[in-house]
Amino acid sequence: MKKTSFICDHSAKEYFQAACLHTKTTEDFIIKANELYRSNPHEITTGCTIFGKLIKRRANSVLREIHHLSAYIRLKPFPEMLLVGKCRPDHKTGHLIAKSLARRFGNFIIVVITPSNNYLATERLDIANIPEFKEHNKKNLIDQVREFADKTLTERIPEEFLLDDGDFLWEQYYETQFLEQRLNTRLFHRFIPKYVMKKANMDIEKKFSEEVLEKPEETKTLDSFFKKNAIVK
Repeated sequence: MKKTSFICDHSAKEYFQAACLHTKTTEDFIIKANELYRSNPHEITTGCTIFGKLIKRRANSVLREIHHLSAYIRLKPFPEMLLVGKCRPDHKTGHLIAKSLARRFGNFIIVVITPSNNYLATERLDIANIPEFKEHNKKNLIDQVREFADKTLTERIPEEFLLDDGDFLWEQYYETQFLEQRLNTRLFHRFIPKYVMKKANMDIEKKFSEEVLEKPEETKTLDSFFKKNAIVK
C-alpha cells in the first residue's frame, strides 16, 4: 500500500486558537499551549510531541464541528433579510458558525441559537455594527433583530421564499427521492452523519433514519414513516 505523505492543513496559530475553544480546554491548558505555540510551533503543526498532538487533536475536533454544523444547519428565512438556525455544538463554536454562515450568505443577518447563547453575524457593508441583543428567549430575540433590520435595511426576501413550515419541503424531498429498492443506509449516513443530525437540529432526518433506515424488519415506505410520526403535510 502506498504511504500517504503528511499534509499540514492549518498554521500553528490556527490550531492553537481552535484548541482554545474545545470544551475540555482549561486556563492552564491555554497557558501551556500558548507557550508551545510561541517557542516551538512546529510541534503543533506536525503533532510530533504528546502535547503538540493533543493541541492538534482538540483543534481538529473544533474545526470539524464548525465545518459540519455550518454545512448542515437548517436556516429559516424571515422577511427582513434574516436567516435563523438552531444547533447544539459541543464546543464554544457558536460565534464562528455564525461568521461562517455570514460569509456564505453575504446579504443576510445570521442568527444562530444554541442552548447556552445566541450569536449574530453579517457581512453586509451597510451595517456597521449589530447591536448586542442580550435576550435569551428565542421569539423575543428574533423579534428584536427583525425590528432592527426593518429600520436599517430596505431589502426584503421575496415572498415565494417564505414558508410557514420549511420542513414541508424536506418531507416532499424524501418522499420523491426515497426508493425502497435503492435503500443504502451507509450512503445516507455518509452524506448526513448521525453526529450532525443531532447537533444541527435535523429532526426530520433523524426520525427518518431511526424509523425507516435502521429497522430492516419493518416495511420501509415513506407513507408509513410519516403516518407513524404524525407529520401533517
